[in-house]
Amino acid sequence: MNITLKQGDIFASSNPQSLGKAINFIQRIRAKDNQSMYGHTGIIIKPDGITVEAVWSICSQNLFKEYTGKKVLIARWTGMNADTYQKGFDAIKGHIGSTYPYYRLLMHFLGLGKFIHFKTPVCSELTEKFLINCGAVTISGKNFWGLNPDDLVDEWRISKYFDVIYEGAL
Repeated sequence: MNITLKQGDIFASSNPQSLGKAINFIQRIRAKDNQSMYGHTGIIIKPDGITVEAVWSICSQNLFKEYTGKKVLIARWTGMNADTYQKGFDAIKGHIGSTYPYYRLLMHFLGLGKFIHFKTPVCSELTEKFLINCGAVTISGKNFWGLNPDDLVDEWRISKYFDVIYEGAL
């Protein structure tokens, strides 16, 4: 497997554990296509696979270390360059180190994530905030609150502004 990553690529991953199954179940109920395969998203900040993502906290990990053997989708916004990446990263870097906002999962479950939120986003909101601040044209416009990983993956698959560069098990 030879994947060439670029700074600013984005990814979604599956999570076969209980929380991942629960997230996919809720996403599937709300999904327009009644499908949900991915329950987590993040941003690739270095070509060697270093990421920024919201897991136990908003932190950096290595895509290849954390997701080997798991199904992932990696996408690239067609307008990404060094300047657009920096604008997106500047918008999210203040979240790094924040504790994961677990209460937001309940808000998403109840369909209130778009309306009830505070400072810290969940993984999909963090990823979309990054993209919006890069200048990406997205279905959500300028609002990243309340979006879930399935919303993002569905858009990456159909939008002419995003290319899926890899999908499969790492």
